Amino acid sequence: MTEHDLIVVGAGPAGAHLASQAAKLGLNVLLLERMSRDRVGDKVCGEGIALHHLKNAGIPYPKGKELGTPINGIDIYPPSMQNYVTVSQLVEGEPCQGWTVDRLYFGQRLLGYAEKSGAEIRDHAHVLEPLLDNGRVIGVKYKDTSSNTMKEARAKVTVDASGMSASLRRRIKHRLIERTIALHDQAVCYREVLELQAPFEPTDRCWIIMDDRYSPGGYVWIFPRGGKIANVGLGTQGGHGYKPKELYQQFLANNPIFKDAKVIHGGGGAAPIRRPLWSYVADGIIFVGDSGCHVNPIHGGGIGSAIEAGHVATPFIKDAIEAGDISAEGLWGFNVEYNRHHYGQKIASLDLMRRLLQEVGNEEFEFVINNRIITTEDLLRANAGEGIQLSASDKAGRFLRGLRRLGLLRRIQKVSRAMAEMLNLYRSFPESMAAFPDWKKEVEQLYHNLGYEP
Repeated sequence: MTEHDLIVVGAGPAGAHLASQAAKLGLNVLLLERMSRDRVGDKVCGEGIALHHLKNAGIPYPKGKELGTPINGIDIYPPSMQNYVTVSQLVEGEPCQGWTVDRLYFGQRLLGYAEKSGAEIRDHAHVLEPLLDNGRVIGVKYKDTSSNTMKEARAKVTVDASGMSASLRRRIKHRLIERTIALHDQAVCYREVLELQAPFEPTDRCWIIMDDRYSPGGYVWIFPRGGKIANVGLGTQGGHGYKPKELYQQFLANNPIFKDAKVIHGGGGAAPIRRPLWSYVADGIIFVGDSGCHVNPIHGGGIGSAIEAGHVATPFIKDAIEAGDISAEGLWGFNVEYNRHHYGQKIASLDLMRRLLQEVGNEEFEFVINNRIITTEDLLRANAGEGIQLSASDKAGRFLRGLRRLGLLRRIQKVSRAMAEMLNLYRSFPESMAAFPDWKKEVEQLYHNLGYEP
């Protein structure tokens, strides 16, 4: 048995950054990681990071072996790939919008920061269950797989940053905790890092292809990583029995740019694509990263939002420990801050657009792009979680272009209005637990008005 101020389960982006920041604040931090230390960061993902997340968290920008290539826009294609719309908004004074990275090198850098800050790191630590005292989390039980021994560690606060497995969250019964994530709110993915016969161009653009022949309920991505290297994969909506690897292989076979490509690394995985958890906190515990559903529900990207969640949570953990109140109420400020002023409000709003996109088939999406029913400016606003706001003249023009799909146009407008309402709801997230049930009912009603389950 060991005693600590803070235990962090999982050394991914959220856990490693949170552990680093907490140790800098003077907390006694234990970071538990299931893999061996030298494999931290070796995870299947798209490997894209937006600049603003690193900037907000005070993390130096990627360089050297870690850096894939700077990214200045995302081009979104319909199935025919004859037209596209772009999400591109370069911040003045910054070198780019973001980067693709080598996920292993990036993960090792974050872990190094945690170690340098004074966090104790134990790898080969397979966390099995929480330790509880009258329902409050007071630590964890884990197996040291290097010695095949069972161990326990106690702390004033525990952080579940264990990723999609949510090794603690799914084992705690608490009125605030959502223990499971529905299969239809998960993305099931397969991806490979490929060496192509020629460089993928343009080198500073990511491609997203909406084509339900290959990615039903999701999309295909092509993210350049510099030179002839590209991260290529697809995601499908969970719960339908799709086989992502087979669909991926069909996509490659039907696209000549991948002919004779060499596979550097491949694998599959899953991620939550849905609204945030109702609460990121309970008695003695906080959830961040995939465990907290801190993932963009449109593109499934979670590296930056996970880091930001860990960054925002840290001072609330320290304040709760110093105040001697590590109950859900004592940690509640993290819910308020992340939802009102950070990425929570955006995740909640974009979840409504995710639901809409999953209803739109190939023919309808082709129509939307080719007839400029959705434009680049719309996507910029939507990516900020604000919905699609149209002027009177713009509405008239789109109405004329969309007459053949009037039902779809009205559905887009209805969901866009709801996105703006959702954004406002999360910007007024309740400051107290007492006001939370009434606020939650408003959010649930907004879902129901669109015919969706929250």
